[in-house]
Amino acid sequence: MASGDAYLALEGLSKDYGVGEPAVDRLDLDIGRGEFVALLGPSGCGKTTTLRMVAGLVEPTGGRIRLGGEDLTAKSVHRRNIGMVFQNYALFPHMSVADNVAFGLEMRGVAGSEVKGRVAEALSLVRLSGYEARRPKALSGGQQQRVALARALVIRPDLLLLDEPLSNLDAKLREEMRSEIREIQRRLGITTVFVTHDQTEALALADRIAVMERGRLAQLGTPEAIYETPASPFVARFVGRINSLAADAGDDGGLRIGGQPIPVGETRPAGTRVTVMVRPQHVALGPSGGLAGRVTGLTYVGDIVQVAVAGEGFAVIAERGTADPSWRGLGVGQEVGVGWPASAALVFPESGDGR
Repeated sequence: MASGDAYLALEGLSKDYGVGEPAVDRLDLDIGRGEFVALLGPSGCGKTTTLRMVAGLVEPTGGRIRLGGEDLTAKSVHRRNIGMVFQNYALFPHMSVADNVAFGLEMRGVAGSEVKGRVAEALSLVRLSGYEARRPKALSGGQQQRVALARALVIRPDLLLLDEPLSNLDAKLREEMRSEIREIQRRLGITTVFVTHDQTEALALADRIAVMERGRLAQLGTPEAIYETPASPFVARFVGRINSLAADAGDDGGLRIGGQPIPVGETRPAGTRVTVMVRPQHVALGPSGGLAGRVTGLTYVGDIVQVAVAGEGFAVIAERGTADPSWRGLGVGQEVGVGWPASAALVFPESGDGR
């Protein structure tokens, strides 16, 4: 997407605290109107700092932030019509649910006669009608998060920012809130930026995912593109489970591990060392053929079984659905052949992470 077509445009955005590497390093990112984009990455990669710069809570040391064509870079947080949901909810414990939701409207000078109707509308949107008089301590974690979302939406923001809003919830509530947030976002058509370190959340929620590494954009793409065609070993390892294997090219250019040929669908100059990466669901196990190895472990994790196999110069995990009967005949120490479709292999330079 070209900057001219972006609703939210981050242009060379940087934040340098003067200690070590910059927290955010010349980040360029374009987000379309109504799009849901996840900023995904490990702790310390700069995703929350980026979000807080967009919100106006952190001052950039370089670059520009544009929203709807307007330059927000030097605007104070109170002059940006942006709704934000924080990780810890940030509700006022001494206020009722209704007063918490109304707070942003009152700070903007919205007439009292209008406030009540907009608060009711926002609470209905998050399925909390009837909870107006309760205090936050009387609510569950999921309900508190809904109040925080209603408070962000009641101001009718131009942009919604979500900073790891589900991390304090248990697994079942996270899944429920994930669905609710996506449904509300689609219904309102509001441009949304969601910060998370949870790959499952990013894959399930986002139209596009921006994977960040050490303050920079490692890759931007649809969930399918990020998962199926990662741009670097870093992205491949961070998004989804993957096997990483060291290989080298023989005299014929074919890649080998421990002297055994492997399917990769390409050749390299003789002696070239590379990293071959394969998702566990693509790893095939058979009585013979491919890499020769032995089963070293079986791990049952509910809907899948992880089969660990090791041989000369390699160790891999293969995954099978528990309804697939093929894994039940396997045992530790059993000899198996390991392979995969050539199209499933990702090949990267041995030392390269795309940086």
